[in-house]
Amino acid sequence: MSARIEHRAKIAEARNVLGEVISRARYAGETTVLINRGKEAAVIVPFDFYERACAALGEDRVPAESRDA
Repeated sequence: MSARIEHRAKIAEARNVLGEVISRARYAGETTVLINRGKEAAVIVPFDFYERACAALGEDRVPAESRDA
């Protein structure tokens, strides 16, 4: 089992360095947990991790625009 580096940031702080947060996910494979009012609210993960999670859960990815049509 491998370990995943996890960063934590308040949403307002992450917004100011969003490019850096995305680069960490995309190029370094690192995760950032977004904190809102002291609680974990969301996670930015590498795209391949998201794809594997959807596959493992048996979930289909449906673009929002096709869902609304």
